[in-house]
Amino acid sequence: MSVKYVRKMALLRARIFGELTRQVTPKSYKIVEHFAQKPLADSLTTYYPPIKKFQSLLFRLRHYGFYSDQYLNFQEEMAAKRKARGKGPPKKGE
Repeated sequence: MSVKYVRKMALLRARIFGELTRQVTPKSYKIVEHFAQKPLADSLTTYYPPIKKFQSLLFRLRHYGFYSDQYLNFQEEMAAKRKARGKGPPKKGE
C-alpha cells in the first residue's frame, strides 16, 4: 500500500514541477527535447514590417512622382469622372 502511495506521489510531484513522469528512452527523448524548446511565435512577432511607415512613405513618393500606384491612380480617375458627371457626395448646406 505504501509503495503505491509513494509512486503516485512521485508522479504527482513530477507533473506539478514539470518533470518527466515516466522512463525516457533515447528515441522518445527527441520528442521531449522538441517540446521543451521555446515556441517559435516569440521570434516571429517582429517578422512583419512597419506597414504604416511604408504606406506613408509610398504616399509621399507618389506625391513627388517617384512611385506610381496603379490602383490609387484608377481610384482617383474614377472619382474625378464621377465628380465631372455631378455624382459626388452632396455639399454641406444642400
